[in-house]
Amino acid sequence: MSSESEKHVAQSSARTAARISTSVHQRVDFELRRLEGGKWRLRVISQQGLYWMKSMNVGSGKDELYLNLIAANDFLRSVRGHGLKTEYIGPLGRCLL
Repeated sequence: MSSESEKHVAQSSARTAARISTSVHQRVDFELRRLEGGKWRLRVISQQGLYWMKSMNVGSGKDELYLNLIAANDFLRSVRGHGLKTEYIGPLGRCLL
């Protein structure tokens, strides 16, 4: 493969990844990201997610929480049970949970 072809493929892949990320982000209610030191940051993305958190008395009205692994797992289990979606952002990429 020529260097020009490789460059075109790389640019196309980057555009596709950006489109996928944007479309996934529009369908999620929460974003979960692993931070250094074993902490996790949970952000509310949608109004539905914010309403759910308020109805469950989670986060005291904040749109961002810092959790440990156990609390993050418990949170994911609970929101999935209510039909809400979370985007996990990790060292190897993103996935929809």
